[in-house]
Amino acid sequence: MNTLAIAKRSARARRRQGGAAMFVVAMTLAVLASVGIYALAAAALEVRTSGNERQNTQTHYLSEYGIIGVSYELTPWKTKWYVDAMKKKPDTGCVSLPGVPATADIMTRACWRMASSEIGTAQAGGAWASPRVISYVGTSPFEANTAPGSFGPVPMNGDFFVELTEPIQAQPPSGYALGLNLCFVEITATSGGITQPVFAGASDSATAGFGGEGIEAQRARLVAGPMQCFF
Repeated sequence: MNTLAIAKRSARARRRQGGAAMFVVAMTLAVLASVGIYALAAAALEVRTSGNERQNTQTHYLSEYGIIGVSYELTPWKTKWYVDAMKKKPDTGCVSLPGVPATADIMTRACWRMASSEIGTAQAGGAWASPRVISYVGTSPFEANTAPGSFGPVPMNGDFFVELTEPIQAQPPSGYALGLNLCFVEITATSGGITQPVFAGASDSATAGFGGEGIEAQRARLVAGPMQCFF
């Protein structure tokens, strides 16, 4: 077979394979684009997960802050006032007493709800001070030349509340004199921490849709006293 015949045969073979190289190149570009899109999606998910974990930690410490604050608040001279308030004028709708009817006995529905602003009156010696939240003044996250607030460089609302329920007489500490007509009381403290990221562009930053609102509750049994017996 001469050279011309071989060249014609090769040309016919290449004609039947027309576009194969373009197909391979296109598939290669598609695979690379898919890898890039996956990498971008994975990075975005990682950033979102990191933000959620950070907010979860903030919510946790807000809830814990309420327990610590109310433990300082239950001093002997204040506990009697709180117990009397729980019994004589119990708050209704306490989230820590779900399903308790208004007709239940007073000790069952005894509840006193405290906002964060009510907790933390400065004590002698400065052992406890009112919570001080530094607001982030920016309108969008991570604004340049803007100092971060208490919740970091993002617009965020945070608060907590505490509910006091179930006051019962507690055993006095070991070695405490029993003839003083004074008692100790055990109270259930339920603290709820709330974080609400404020989204830029919302019509009302106070009531805007909080797509990532965080809520956490903690509960503790606190023993306070001595105080005048009320049982």
